[in-house]
Amino acid sequence: MSLVPLLASLIMAGAGCGAIAAILITVQAQLPALRKLMADSRAIAADRDFLVQITAQTVPAVPVAAIRPRRSPVRAVRSGPVSALAAKPMRAAA
Repeated sequence: MSLVPLLASLIMAGAGCGAIAAILITVQAQLPALRKLMADSRAIAADRDFLVQITAQTVPAVPVAAIRPRRSPVRAVRSGPVSALAAKPMRAAA
């Protein structure tokens, strides 16, 4: 067995462990900022809920029985003598 593949495997494993350690250190260093961000997010959500609550219009519900469809207006058609003008078809001037 050659020493080069073993050395390459150890280097790759060391690089992976180093990457995991860097991630953990970064997360640990940023925990205060993450806590502040989460607190701000909760405060904004609470403000949004409060504003919706104070601006919502509460209209009492109308009973369903009181609602009925509107009737369309009915026009009275007068039956009377037909004018002479309406009886002749009109032609457009050329």
